[in-house]
Amino acid sequence: MTPDAQDEQELLRWRISPRAFMWRCLALLALTMLVCAPILPYFNAVTWVIASAISALFYMWIFEDFQIWYSNRKTVWRLTNRALYINEPDSFDPLILALTDISAIGRLSLWSITLRLPNRQNIVLPLVPDLRRTKARIAAARAVAL
Repeated sequence: MTPDAQDEQELLRWRISPRAFMWRCLALLALTMLVCAPILPYFNAVTWVIASAISALFYMWIFEDFQIWYSNRKTVWRLTNRALYINEPDSFDPLILALTDISAIGRLSLWSITLRLPNRQNIVLPLVPDLRRTKARIAAARAVAL
């Protein structure tokens, strides 16, 4: 263990959030029902709800929302005072993102955190549990690291 590794402390650990995925699905269903509202006078309410649910599921399939869940369901994210480690189950070594390599933290997401790198590449941490607290912890750790 190097002296730098001895100074490293784990601040937070998380996995993908089933609650965030559920809220995302429900929000999508509500938006789909709103978009499908103009057909309500022509059909009964049950048909409208079923058509909205099928449309929402189709949208989630086309835009791979289920794949986001499936691909990341076993991934573990670990925040330390020096880096963010992304432990994917299929890889031997975690992806390590130094906190000093993060140039900005995205602000406009309801379920995920977007980290912007200096080369304008973005890394998305999908379906984060307790989004505000996690984003604040990453920002605080980044500020200390800088």
